[in-house]
Amino acid sequence: MVYLPHWPIPSTVGNRSIDYETAFDRMLPVLNRLKNPHLKLPPTIHIAGTNGKGSTATFLAQIFKCNKNKVHALTSPHLHHFNERIILDGEMINNRFLYEIMEEVRLASKDAILTFMESTTIAAFLAFSKVKADILILECNMGGRIDATNIIQDKIAAIITPISYDHEEYLGYDIRRIALEKAMIMRPQTPLFCSSQSNEAKEIIKILANDQNINHFYYDEDFFITKNDKGIFDFEFQNYELKNLPKPNLQGDHQYINIATALACISKISQQIKISKLAISQAIKSCKYHSRLQKIEGALQKSLQNKESEIWIDGAHNESGAFALKKWLEERQDEDCQNYAVVGFSHKKCRLGFLKHLNDVAKLIAVRVNGEPNPENPEKIVEIARSQNISAINQENLAQAIDFITQKQQKKKCRIIICGSFYLARDLVQI
Repeated sequence: MVYLPHWPIPSTVGNRSIDYETAFDRMLPVLNRLKNPHLKLPPTIHIAGTNGKGSTATFLAQIFKCNKNKVHALTSPHLHHFNERIILDGEMINNRFLYEIMEEVRLASKDAILTFMESTTIAAFLAFSKVKADILILECNMGGRIDATNIIQDKIAAIITPISYDHEEYLGYDIRRIALEKAMIMRPQTPLFCSSQSNEAKEIIKILANDQNINHFYYDEDFFITKNDKGIFDFEFQNYELKNLPKPNLQGDHQYINIATALACISKISQQIKISKLAISQAIKSCKYHSRLQKIEGALQKSLQNKESEIWIDGAHNESGAFALKKWLEERQDEDCQNYAVVGFSHKKCRLGFLKHLNDVAKLIAVRVNGEPNPENPEKIVEIARSQNISAINQENLAQAIDFITQKQQKKKCRIIICGSFYLARDLVQI
């Protein structure tokens, strides 16, 4: 039986009826036929949240890697190759092994009708059970309560990154409801670590954690970051202190919060795995995460007529992500540099709040995301913007948007931020 906290569970979210047991009822018979690989996993850190899940997971993985530990990870979405979702000992699963485990899942499924996420998660568990590792970092696909990854009972830690609006049609249209969905990855006897949260989200998380007598800790309440003007920082959590940690390789002040949450988790699992300060420093300096404030260099950047012009891509696709981008751009205000935000979205995922944040610091250009299975029409994005007197234009696709900016700017310096959908990374490699 899957553990369920003693908390009233909603029967509906948005317009959808929800049965908590449905996903696990589908998965358990298949897992049983595969000899229960989900019960044979390495020590597991489970991560839920809206923003920062991937960055926090990446920091953790890099820390373990620099500490010479073998680390597995399950993450989503993939940008270019499905293999990106299943990481074995720090490397993407190879095609042959992926085929073998997917075939095992197919044969074990018999008449079961699994969703894409359910079958992928089962396949990942099977791979993780076959290859030994010291740690598994498990990232929720969406939500938490009924997420396929939440079938796991034994966890050494749970993390909840900042909660915001996303996937409302599944998770609800109220932050408290969304927080309830995500907070249910927690388990008794498993410490819980929370990044910066709104008061509404934090209240729900605390009620749930207190109800289950779970040790729970919060950024800026239990653990803290102090940084200087050069980005060097100190971390403090109870009796655990780290001084003079290096400026993160990942861009944006929000990454300090992700690092702090990862370090809080590290400090509490030190009895299971000893982590050196050297490994932590090396990880912070070397951590890379594709399409998260990633600077694009090479031929595309050189095509801009001013050699100081920049192109960046970021996976921000909701209001909180746009706010983080706004703050990052404000730190780089330059009267001689024009900022452009090239935005594209999944169908019906464009939010006015997202556009408002970026409109404060950049000129908006809407595009169709060709790499997106169901993209929003750029004309619709412009219509949403202009409904609130936000200035925006549209181009057919990312390539045309960059050509437009190049022609408009000529030899003047500019900074281009590509955001709104993770899948714009697919379009970028086609240019």
